[in-house]
Amino acid sequence: MPADAPLLEVHAIRKSFPGVVALADVSFDVLPGEVHALVGENGAGKSTLLAIMNGLQAPDSGEIRREGRPIQLRNPSVARANRLALVHQELVLCPNLTVAENILLGQEPKSRFGRSDRKAMHQAARRILETIHVDLDPARLTGELSLNEQQIVEICRALASNPEVLVFDEPTASLNDDQVGHLLAIIRKLRSKGLGIVYVSHRLSEVLDIADRITVLRDGRVIETLEAGQASEARLIKLMVGRDQVPSQIAHAARQLGDVMLEAKSIGADGLFDDVSLAIRSGEILGIAGLLGCQREAVVRALFGSQPITRGEICVQQRPRKFRSPGEAIKAGLGFLPADRKREGLVLPMSVGDNIALTLLSRLASFGFMRAGRRNRLAQDLIRTLAAKVSGLAQPAVELSGGNQQKIVIAKWIARGGDIFLIEDPTRGVDVGAKPQIWRAVHELAGKGKAILLVTSELQELMDVSDRIIVMSRGRVTGHFTRPEFSVESIARCAVQ
Repeated sequence: MPADAPLLEVHAIRKSFPGVVALADVSFDVLPGEVHALVGENGAGKSTLLAIMNGLQAPDSGEIRREGRPIQLRNPSVARANRLALVHQELVLCPNLTVAENILLGQEPKSRFGRSDRKAMHQAARRILETIHVDLDPARLTGELSLNEQQIVEICRALASNPEVLVFDEPTASLNDDQVGHLLAIIRKLRSKGLGIVYVSHRLSEVLDIADRITVLRDGRVIETLEAGQASEARLIKLMVGRDQVPSQIAHAARQLGDVMLEAKSIGADGLFDDVSLAIRSGEILGIAGLLGCQREAVVRALFGSQPITRGEICVQQRPRKFRSPGEAIKAGLGFLPADRKREGLVLPMSVGDNIALTLLSRLASFGFMRAGRRNRLAQDLIRTLAAKVSGLAQPAVELSGGNQQKIVIAKWIARGGDIFLIEDPTRGVDVGAKPQIWRAVHELAGKGKAILLVTSELQELMDVSDRIIVMSRGRVTGHFTRPEFSVESIARCAVQ
């Protein structure tokens, strides 16, 4: 094979899901000793592309070639056999195992009696660590390591399969600046050994620092591939977000704002976020923008009592509160609509009516028995108000479409009657027709004086519905915008700081 021939070629990959074209004729290649970065907004198609490259999904058409030869990546084992390895964004280590055991998991050297050879395992792990000039004890428990050290173990586990192409998926999302510098130094060492590196990150400063070439994805398509010398942060942002903004499907309505309902005063949680302050008034929709790894979801969970804070103060209606559990937050008038409605928002095997009643069982019960008539009237009124398409209250939630499932989650919290709503990605996986109905429901809640904190990966939708937007990056607030100041480029610039 010629020295300058690509190690990996992704050619004309297409992938569709019901109602969505995730990837449309995506092509790029990776050369020996090159870092090729992939950038794009949330929803640009990066995750789907990486899943295909790791054998977790099959493309509808197109092919992947290794050294010019088409390969069928049926599963991650086939990917590893073709010397293609992925360093996951989320660490998938076993904390109760040693460094060596994690690095060689599934590839443990055996003694002549068929047992794991611990001495040989430690020697093999040490050799892999030495290739990137890291001094880490193979016998240490992984759960005792720092986040940076765990990231190194994750990289070494990928290196244990002797890859020629190494894919990094948002590797610095949970690292601080010093740890990021250490990781980028390791990647440079790997590049100097002739490996081909695919580097996926939202942090454009890192991309510009480490990449030799940069491919920009938008809406599942390759917009442009740039040599590093041609790229700048401003140019990449322009390519990522596009020149034309999507027309709004929801007309924003000015509302009379009341008193501050929820306030966070310089709250922090070790290793996640720090010095986050915000305040939401009655009738207001406050949006939080940010890219993957900015920790805005952790802030929402801290406000709802499922993530402890280590400093700062949370106030509800000017009264300091310390929530030890979501139950305490619910009693204080907070409701939480999670992004993962299937696992956190609904009990899928249960009926529509029972799901709606979940948050107010004590109010609907009498002597330990559910008052079915009252529950049914309440549920039917909410289903009618939200225009949810269900066959009846007895229909299992699992049978509903994504949009109608989301409406049932909204109905559940409206039924509770709280004053503060924390909402994550309400239109995630929802068809185009249902999106305006869900946003209309959010607006109606605000119109009734509810205070709403909104997180969504759809920046244009966030701008459409919010009264104000704060921006987070690396666990800190990096920007604050009122409606007249909303701009895709300005918000994106704060998100990559």
